[in-house]
Amino acid sequence: MNIIVKRKLKDYDSWKKMVTSKNEVRKKMGSKGVTVYRSAKNPNVAYLIFDWKDQKSFQDYINLPEVKKALKDTGTTEAIE
Repeated sequence: MNIIVKRKLKDYDSWKKMVTSKNEVRKKMGSKGVTVYRSAKNPNVAYLIFDWKDQKSFQDYINLPEVKKALKDTGTTEAIE
């Protein structure tokens, strides 16, 4: 199942490091991978295409306290799903 997420970021580079550090957590939660695209107009807007086994495992991952904290710490200002 593909899930597309648009994020407004404070700093793409900090956010990207965090995303990369969570690769194993996502995999354990059911992610089969993610592709990231950046907006040409605003490099702090990212589009993510996740490949998850199902919607529930994606929601479980997004709601993990460590993921919420990491997003907050990197200045993710908005998520539009």
